[in-house]
Amino acid sequence: MTDSEGTEFKRITRTFFEKEWQGTFDIFYEVSADGEKNYVKFAEFDPRDYSRLDAIFKEKQSEVFYIKETDLYKYYQFNILKHLLLELAQENYSPWEVVRTVYPVVTRLLQDYLEISTSDTFLELLDEIPEVLSESLFPNNLSFFELFAITQKENTIQTHCANVGLYCLSLARELEMNRKDCEEICRGGLLADIGKKSIPREVMFKETALTEKDRQTIRRHPAFGKKMLNEMKRYSNTVLRMAGEHHENFDGTGYPLKIAGNNIDFAARICKIADVFNALTCRRTYGELLSPEQALTFMKEKMKGQFDPELLTAFFIYVDRQ
Repeated sequence: MTDSEGTEFKRITRTFFEKEWQGTFDIFYEVSADGEKNYVKFAEFDPRDYSRLDAIFKEKQSEVFYIKETDLYKYYQFNILKHLLLELAQENYSPWEVVRTVYPVVTRLLQDYLEISTSDTFLELLDEIPEVLSESLFPNNLSFFELFAITQKENTIQTHCANVGLYCLSLARELEMNRKDCEEICRGGLLADIGKKSIPREVMFKETALTEKDRQTIRRHPAFGKKMLNEMKRYSNTVLRMAGEHHENFDGTGYPLKIAGNNIDFAARICKIADVFNALTCRRTYGELLSPEQALTFMKEKMKGQFDPELLTAFFIYVDRQ
Protein backbone atom coordinates (compact mmCIF):
# COMPACT_ATOMS: atom_id res chain seq x y z
CA MET A 1 0.00 0.00 0.00
CA THR A 2 1.85 3.07 -1.25
CA ASP A 3 1.34 6.72 -2.02
CA SER A 4 2.27 8.48 -5.25
CA GLU A 5 5.90 8.75 -4.10
CA GLY A 6 6.23 5.04 -3.42
CA THR A 7 6.09 5.33 0.37
CA GLU A 8 4.77 2.20 2.07
CA PHE A 9 1.89 2.82 4.47
CA LYS A 10 0.87 0.15 6.97
CA ARG A 11 -2.57 -0.19 8.44
CA ILE A 12 -2.89 0.12 12.22
CA THR A 13 -5.82 0.32 14.63
CA ARG A 14 -6.42 2.25 17.83
CA THR A 15 -5.11 -0.63 19.93
CA PHE A 16 -1.70 -0.01 18.37
CA PHE A 17 -1.42 3.23 20.36
CA GLU A 18 -2.15 1.54 23.68
CA LYS A 19 1.42 0.24 23.89
CA GLU A 20 4.06 2.00 25.97
CA TRP A 21 5.51 4.20 23.24
CA GLN A 22 8.46 6.43 24.10
CA GLY A 23 8.44 8.97 21.27
CA THR A 24 6.47 10.62 18.50
CA PHE A 25 5.50 9.61 14.96
CA ASP A 26 2.99 10.74 12.33
CA ILE A 27 -0.41 9.15 11.79
CA PHE A 28 -2.27 9.19 8.47
CA TYR A 29 -5.72 8.35 7.19
CA GLU A 30 -6.67 7.12 3.75
CA VAL A 31 -8.67 9.06 1.16
CA SER A 32 -9.74 7.91 -2.30
CA ALA A 33 -10.05 10.15 -5.33
CA ASP A 34 -10.53 9.11 -8.94
CA GLY A 35 -9.79 5.52 -8.05
CA GLU A 36 -6.47 6.34 -6.39
CA LYS A 37 -5.65 6.06 -2.70
CA ASN A 38 -3.84 8.87 -0.98
CA TYR A 39 -2.68 9.29 2.61
CA VAL A 40 -3.16 12.48 4.57
CA LYS A 41 -1.43 13.30 7.83
CA PHE A 42 -3.99 14.22 10.44
CA ALA A 43 -2.12 13.94 13.75
CA GLU A 44 1.16 13.32 15.48
CA PHE A 45 1.28 10.63 18.11
CA ASP A 46 2.82 11.92 21.32
CA PRO A 47 2.57 9.64 24.38
CA ARG A 48 2.88 12.67 26.67
CA ASP A 49 -0.38 14.08 25.35
CA TYR A 50 -2.46 11.05 24.49
CA SER A 51 -5.70 12.66 25.66
CA ARG A 52 -5.47 15.17 22.80
CA LEU A 53 -5.01 12.38 20.27
CA ASP A 54 -7.83 10.36 21.81
CA ALA A 55 -10.18 13.31 21.28
CA ILE A 56 -9.12 13.45 17.62
CA PHE A 57 -9.81 9.73 17.29
CA LYS A 58 -13.34 10.19 18.62
CA GLU A 59 -13.97 13.12 16.29
CA LYS A 60 -12.62 11.17 13.33
CA GLN A 61 -14.85 8.19 14.24
CA SER A 62 -12.50 5.74 12.64
CA GLU A 63 -10.73 2.66 13.99
CA VAL A 64 -8.26 2.38 11.11
CA PHE A 65 -5.20 4.55 10.57
CA TYR A 66 -1.85 4.28 8.81
CA ILE A 67 1.82 4.74 9.60
CA LYS A 68 4.78 4.92 7.26
CA GLU A 69 6.68 1.63 7.36
CA THR A 70 9.98 3.56 7.34
CA ASP A 71 8.84 5.55 10.37
CA LEU A 72 7.87 2.38 12.22
CA TYR A 73 11.22 0.73 11.43
CA LYS A 74 13.21 3.79 12.47
CA TYR A 75 11.12 4.20 15.59
CA TYR A 76 11.94 0.68 16.76
CA GLN A 77 15.57 1.03 15.72
CA PHE A 78 16.36 4.41 17.27
CA ASN A 79 13.88 4.64 20.12
CA ILE A 80 12.91 1.21 21.39
CA LEU A 81 16.00 -0.89 20.62
CA LYS A 82 18.58 1.86 21.12
CA HIS A 83 17.18 2.69 24.53
CA LEU A 84 17.01 -1.00 25.41
CA LEU A 85 20.66 -1.64 24.53
CA LEU A 86 21.81 1.53 26.32
CA GLU A 87 19.90 0.51 29.42
CA LEU A 88 21.44 -2.96 29.42
CA ALA A 89 24.93 -1.52 28.89
CA GLN A 90 24.62 1.01 31.72
CA GLU A 91 22.98 -1.22 34.34
CA ASN A 92 24.59 -4.16 36.09
CA TYR A 93 21.67 -6.48 35.43
CA SER A 94 21.53 -10.12 36.47
CA PRO A 95 20.73 -12.69 33.73
CA TRP A 96 17.12 -12.82 34.96
CA GLU A 97 16.81 -9.03 34.76
CA VAL A 98 18.27 -8.98 31.24
CA VAL A 99 15.80 -11.58 29.97
CA ARG A 100 12.89 -9.91 31.76
CA THR A 101 13.81 -6.55 30.18
CA VAL A 102 14.35 -7.88 26.65
CA TYR A 103 11.35 -10.21 26.51
CA PRO A 104 8.52 -7.63 26.14
CA VAL A 105 10.45 -5.78 23.42
CA VAL A 106 10.81 -9.01 21.43
CA THR A 107 7.13 -9.92 21.72
CA ARG A 108 6.05 -6.39 20.84
CA LEU A 109 8.28 -6.22 17.76
CA LEU A 110 7.09 -9.64 16.57
CA GLN A 111 3.47 -8.65 17.16
CA ASP A 112 3.78 -5.59 14.95
CA TYR A 113 5.62 -7.58 12.28
CA LEU A 114 2.82 -10.15 12.23
CA GLU A 115 -0.17 -7.83 12.54
CA ILE A 116 0.80 -4.79 10.46
CA SER A 117 2.00 -6.73 7.40
CA THR A 118 5.38 -5.04 7.41
CA SER A 119 8.02 -6.31 4.99
CA ASP A 120 10.27 -9.16 6.08
CA THR A 121 13.18 -6.75 6.55
CA PHE A 122 11.43 -5.73 9.77
CA LEU A 123 12.86 -8.93 11.28
CA GLU A 124 16.35 -7.43 10.96
CA LEU A 125 15.48 -5.43 14.07
CA LEU A 126 15.86 -8.66 16.05
CA ASP A 127 19.47 -9.17 14.95
CA GLU A 128 21.17 -8.05 18.17
CA ILE A 129 18.68 -9.69 20.55
CA PRO A 130 20.07 -13.27 20.47
CA GLU A 131 23.57 -11.93 21.08
CA VAL A 132 22.40 -9.94 24.11
CA LEU A 133 20.46 -12.89 25.54
CA SER A 134 23.24 -15.38 24.89
CA GLU A 135 25.82 -13.13 26.52
CA SER A 136 23.63 -12.73 29.61
CA LEU A 137 23.59 -16.50 30.24
CA PHE A 138 27.38 -16.81 30.28
CA PRO A 139 28.72 -18.01 32.63
CA ASN A 140 25.47 -18.77 34.54
CA ASN A 141 22.31 -20.17 32.97
CA LEU A 142 18.91 -19.22 34.31
CA SER A 143 17.12 -21.91 36.26
CA PHE A 144 14.13 -23.27 34.38
CA PHE A 145 11.56 -21.85 36.77
CA GLU A 146 13.14 -18.39 36.63
CA LEU A 147 12.76 -18.55 32.86
CA PHE A 148 9.25 -20.02 33.00
CA ALA A 149 8.12 -17.20 35.29
CA ILE A 150 9.15 -14.62 32.68
CA THR A 151 7.41 -16.16 29.69
CA GLN A 152 3.80 -15.27 28.96
CA LYS A 153 1.31 -18.07 28.44
CA GLU A 154 -0.85 -16.50 25.71
CA ASN A 155 -2.05 -18.28 22.59
CA THR A 156 -0.37 -15.88 20.13
CA ILE A 157 2.29 -16.43 17.49
CA GLN A 158 4.54 -13.68 18.88
CA THR A 159 4.46 -15.14 22.39
CA HIS A 160 5.14 -18.61 21.05
CA CYS A 161 8.12 -17.38 19.00
CA ALA A 162 9.61 -15.48 21.94
CA ASN A 163 9.14 -18.39 24.35
CA VAL A 164 10.60 -20.97 21.97
CA GLY A 165 13.62 -18.76 21.38
CA LEU A 166 14.26 -18.54 25.14
CA TYR A 167 13.74 -22.26 25.74
CA CYS A 168 16.05 -23.12 22.84
CA LEU A 169 18.72 -20.81 24.20
CA SER A 170 18.53 -22.16 27.74
CA LEU A 171 18.62 -25.80 26.62
CA ALA A 172 21.61 -25.08 24.36
CA ARG A 173 23.33 -23.39 27.31
CA GLU A 174 22.48 -26.40 29.50
CA LEU A 175 24.18 -28.61 26.90
CA GLU A 176 27.29 -26.42 27.32
CA MET A 177 27.31 -25.31 23.70
CA ASN A 178 29.56 -22.38 22.88
CA ARG A 179 28.22 -18.86 22.97
CA LYS A 180 28.04 -18.42 19.18
CA ASP A 181 26.05 -21.64 18.77
CA CYS A 182 23.73 -20.63 21.61
CA GLU A 183 23.15 -17.32 19.88
CA GLU A 184 22.24 -18.99 16.58
CA ILE A 185 19.93 -21.48 18.28
CA CYS A 186 18.18 -18.62 20.06
CA ARG A 187 17.79 -16.78 16.74
CA GLY A 188 16.47 -19.92 15.07
CA GLY A 189 13.97 -20.47 17.87
CA LEU A 190 12.69 -16.90 17.63
CA LEU A 191 12.15 -17.28 13.86
CA ALA A 192 11.21 -20.96 13.53
CA ASP A 193 7.46 -20.31 13.34
CA ILE A 194 7.63 -17.09 11.36
CA GLY A 195 6.10 -18.90 8.37
CA LYS A 196 2.76 -18.83 10.21
CA LYS A 197 2.45 -15.25 9.00
CA SER A 198 1.56 -16.76 5.61
CA ILE A 199 -1.25 -18.92 7.04
CA PRO A 200 -4.74 -17.35 6.92
CA ARG A 201 -5.69 -16.10 10.38
CA GLU A 202 -9.11 -17.74 10.15
CA VAL A 203 -7.30 -21.07 9.97
CA MET A 204 -4.42 -20.29 12.33
CA PHE A 205 -6.72 -19.17 15.13
CA LYS A 206 -9.78 -21.29 14.39
CA GLU A 207 -11.77 -21.90 17.58
CA THR A 208 -13.57 -24.98 16.33
CA ALA A 209 -12.07 -28.33 15.40
CA LEU A 210 -9.61 -28.21 12.52
CA THR A 211 -10.49 -30.02 9.31
CA GLU A 212 -7.94 -32.13 7.49
CA LYS A 213 -7.62 -29.30 4.95
CA ASP A 214 -6.91 -26.86 7.81
CA ARG A 215 -4.18 -29.15 9.17
CA GLN A 216 -2.56 -29.45 5.76
CA THR A 217 -2.62 -25.67 5.41
CA ILE A 218 -0.97 -25.13 8.79
CA ARG A 219 1.64 -27.78 8.00
CA ARG A 220 2.94 -25.60 5.21
CA HIS A 221 4.39 -23.04 7.62
CA PRO A 222 7.86 -24.68 7.98
CA ALA A 223 8.38 -24.48 4.22
CA PHE A 224 7.00 -20.92 4.11
CA GLY A 225 9.29 -19.82 6.94
CA LYS A 226 12.45 -21.41 5.56
CA LYS A 227 11.81 -19.96 2.10
CA MET A 228 11.19 -16.47 3.44
CA LEU A 229 14.28 -16.48 5.66
CA ASN A 230 16.42 -17.91 2.86
CA GLU A 231 15.33 -15.13 0.52
CA MET A 232 16.52 -12.54 3.04
CA LYS A 233 20.12 -13.79 2.54
CA ARG A 234 21.18 -13.03 6.11
CA TYR A 235 20.58 -16.18 8.15
CA SER A 236 22.78 -19.19 8.81
CA ASN A 237 22.02 -22.73 7.72
CA THR A 238 21.21 -23.51 11.36
CA VAL A 239 18.43 -20.90 11.43
CA LEU A 240 17.06 -22.05 8.06
CA ARG A 241 16.98 -25.70 9.07
CA MET A 242 15.34 -24.90 12.40
CA ALA A 243 12.54 -23.15 10.51
CA GLY A 244 12.18 -26.00 8.02
CA GLU A 245 12.65 -29.03 10.31
CA HIS A 246 11.26 -28.19 13.76
CA HIS A 247 8.19 -30.37 13.11
CA GLU A 248 10.19 -33.42 12.02
CA ASN A 249 9.95 -36.37 14.42
CA PHE A 250 12.95 -38.43 15.50
CA ASP A 251 11.19 -41.59 14.29
CA GLY A 252 10.53 -40.12 10.83
CA THR A 253 6.78 -39.54 11.22
CA GLY A 254 6.92 -35.72 11.26
CA TYR A 255 6.54 -33.14 8.50
CA PRO A 256 7.19 -31.74 5.94
CA LEU A 257 10.16 -33.93 4.88
CA LYS A 258 9.63 -37.04 7.06
CA ILE A 259 13.33 -37.27 7.83
CA ALA A 260 14.48 -39.11 10.94
CA GLY A 261 17.17 -39.33 13.61
CA ASN A 262 20.43 -37.55 13.02
CA ASN A 263 19.27 -36.52 9.54
CA ILE A 264 17.26 -33.85 11.36
CA ASP A 265 19.42 -30.84 12.17
CA PHE A 266 20.64 -30.90 15.79
CA ALA A 267 19.33 -27.39 16.50
CA ALA A 268 15.97 -28.31 14.93
CA ARG A 269 15.74 -31.25 17.36
CA ILE A 270 16.23 -28.81 20.23
CA CYS A 271 13.58 -26.55 18.71
CA LYS A 272 11.13 -29.46 18.42
CA ILE A 273 11.28 -29.96 22.20
CA ALA A 274 10.93 -26.24 22.95
CA ASP A 275 8.09 -25.85 20.44
CA VAL A 276 5.97 -28.69 21.83
CA PHE A 277 6.69 -27.86 25.47
CA ASN A 278 5.60 -24.26 24.98
CA ALA A 279 2.45 -25.28 23.09
CA LEU A 280 1.44 -27.55 25.97
CA THR A 281 2.08 -24.96 28.69
CA CYS A 282 0.29 -22.03 27.00
CA ARG A 283 -3.42 -21.30 26.74
CA ARG A 284 -4.88 -22.97 23.66
CA THR A 285 -8.18 -22.96 21.81
CA TYR A 286 -8.13 -26.74 22.19
CA GLY A 287 -6.60 -28.85 24.95
CA GLU A 288 -5.99 -27.89 28.57
CA LEU A 289 -3.08 -25.81 29.76
CA LEU A 290 -0.54 -28.13 31.39
CA SER A 291 2.00 -27.47 34.13
CA PRO A 292 5.66 -28.03 33.22
CA GLU A 293 5.62 -31.41 34.97
CA GLN A 294 2.41 -32.46 33.21
CA ALA A 295 3.78 -31.30 29.85
CA LEU A 296 6.99 -33.29 30.24
CA THR A 297 5.05 -36.39 31.29
CA PHE A 298 2.79 -36.01 28.25
CA MET A 299 5.79 -35.60 25.93
CA LYS A 300 7.46 -38.71 27.36
CA GLU A 301 4.43 -40.99 27.52
CA LYS A 302 2.07 -39.79 24.77
CA MET A 303 4.56 -38.61 22.16
CA LYS A 304 7.03 -41.49 22.12
CA GLY A 305 9.43 -41.44 19.21
CA GLN A 306 8.97 -37.78 18.37
CA PHE A 307 11.98 -36.37 20.22
CA ASP A 308 15.71 -37.00 20.30
CA PRO A 309 15.83 -39.08 23.53
CA GLU A 310 19.15 -37.66 24.72
CA LEU A 311 17.99 -34.07 24.24
CA LEU A 312 14.65 -34.77 25.91
CA THR A 313 16.49 -36.26 28.89
CA ALA A 314 18.69 -33.16 29.06
CA PHE A 315 15.58 -30.97 29.09
CA PHE A 316 14.06 -33.10 31.89
CA ILE A 317 17.23 -32.65 33.94
CA TYR A 318 17.23 -28.90 33.30
CA VAL A 319 13.60 -28.54 34.41
CA ASP A 320 14.13 -30.72 37.52
CA ARG A 321 17.25 -28.88 38.68
CA GLN A 322 16.34 -26.24 41.24
